[in-house]
Amino acid sequence: MLHAESCDGAMIDINAVRTDPAIAKVVQAQFRRAVGMISGRWKLEILWLLSQGTHRFGELKRSLPGITQHMLTAQLRALEKDGLIKRTIYAEVPPRVEYEITPAARRLRPIFVEIVRWAEEHEAALAPEPARD
Repeated sequence: MLHAESCDGAMIDINAVRTDPAIAKVVQAQFRRAVGMISGRWKLEILWLLSQGTHRFGELKRSLPGITQHMLTAQLRALEKDGLIKRTIYAEVPPRVEYEITPAARRLRPIFVEIVRWAEEHEAALAPEPARD
């Protein structure tokens, strides 16, 4: 029987998902909610950067060419609302604000590693074979 671990540590029976429409509907709703939290043009990149360590707003903006200040602010607010990042404001003049991932988002690190691994393998598979003389 195929199983996969869910976010709360419970096992998802893949065969039950395939054969039981009620279970499939519940798992699909969970999947949709999870994907909604991390989908968008910038959210995964922001989480990837923060998985490397704490960053200030300006550092994030410089690391994401093409993102506007407004979009970065909106994405950070959404990630914070969903409990994936923590925002810390330091009482300094001018105020210093730092962002870091939460333990919930830290659990995404193995997925990030697998995405990079998949991209490397996929790129290698698409590479043309060297010409033979």
